[in-house]
Amino acid sequence: MTITYFQFRPGFGVPNASPFCMKGEILLKIAGVEYKTEPMDDPRKAPKGKLPYLIDDETKIADTALIQRHLESKYGVDFNDGLNAQERATSHAMARMIEERLYWVTLYSRWIDDHNWPVIRNFWFGDMPPIIRNLVPIIAQKQVKTGLQAHGIGRHAVEDIYALGAADLAALSAQLGEKNFMFGDKPTSLDAIAYPIITNSLIEGLPSPLLDAAKTHSNFAPYTQRCEALWFPDFQN
Repeated sequence: MTITYFQFRPGFGVPNASPFCMKGEILLKIAGVEYKTEPMDDPRKAPKGKLPYLIDDETKIADTALIQRHLESKYGVDFNDGLNAQERATSHAMARMIEERLYWVTLYSRWIDDHNWPVIRNFWFGDMPPIIRNLVPIIAQKQVKTGLQAHGIGRHAVEDIYALGAADLAALSAQLGEKNFMFGDKPTSLDAIAYPIITNSLIEGLPSPLLDAAKTHSNFAPYTQRCEALWFPDFQN
């Protein structure tokens, strides 16, 4: 049976404006399984109220970590084939750095930053009827602010938030070095999330200190171009 993968629609010149939606689809591509995609705009309809998720043989699986585990267990995929124990540990730690901190800086730069929030508001809510269009963004932004506060990063000064993001980007650049992918010539599970967060950090239409920091790393642009050519060759900006 074909897997059905539910995710946000593309936007801002990247295959998906959600790093996690990109990650899940890349995992499916690396696994080599047959799947079809279904775009969604309202994550409240998803099993856990978040995207992405997939349906495989009527089983719903939400959260990219659980999607990865499902693909590994059901289809026998080793997303880190060829890596030794130390490299696998490094991959695990860097993925957590991306997902548990750098992602939240990205979220802040879009939903809280005064320059980018109007752009984000129009992208996600601009097609709604007038009354809803005026109300829903207020609620959504408040939820993001609450999440940032609960995480802890939203309690910092703006310059400190972006400094933390810049440090994470520097760590990714150092790990990549002059290699084609994060651990060499073959992509692994780390690339499945590193590429999405890096390419989303490089969106020119969402300027912030995070974009400025990303642009200082000369190995990022060719890396994202390699990844896009590999996984999204038909994508049109």
